[in-house]
Amino acid sequence: MKNIVLIFDFDGTIADTHHYMIEISNRMAGEFNYKRIQPEEIDHLKDKTAQELIIHLNVPFLKIPAIVARGKREFQKNILNIQPIQGLKEILPRLKEFGLKIGILSSNTHENILTFLNNHNLNIFDFINSTSKIWGKDICLKNVIRRHGFTKDQLVYIGDETRDITAAQKLGIKSAAVTWGYNSSLALKKLQPDFLIDKPDQLLALCR
Repeated sequence: MKNIVLIFDFDGTIADTHHYMIEISNRMAGEFNYKRIQPEEIDHLKDKTAQELIIHLNVPFLKIPAIVARGKREFQKNILNIQPIQGLKEILPRLKEFGLKIGILSSNTHENILTFLNNHNLNIFDFINSTSKIWGKDICLKNVIRRHGFTKDQLVYIGDETRDITAAQKLGIKSAAVTWGYNSSLALKKLQPDFLIDKPDQLLALCR
């Protein structure tokens, strides 16, 4: 059991950021010339992949790096008001008690993640890896494996988006999809993750 390593995505998986990210996106829509997300379509959009969402909103592809960079700065302004996913704060320390290593791999900034963890007394992660890459989470995961000397059979990558599952599957790593984040249970099930997690306490099953 001590050899198991759980790698968590951050936004939507640990931090309850979904509605806040929608607010940020809508604030920037006029400046970057793409569609605003309407309240009545939020649930429907959860069924879409990141690529499908970009097409739906008519996001200018060449502006995506600038949009992401600006979004991270906007995120930082209200970081102290962002809460953990309900029930997760109590579960994470229990995973550590079982002797597991837990880490974070995110496209959010290292500073934002540390501020959030400090604010909620969650400084229990063995490592935090942040990447500026928008796509290619499999490459980032591969770098984490190399940097920390892990083997693929040790790992479970835990995320809330279809691209998290795809990244793990490309590397032959087990994936656990949580249904409380950006993508719906329907969208996640289509990709057949190794585990589908509906409630934080179900993460304890990964210890086995």
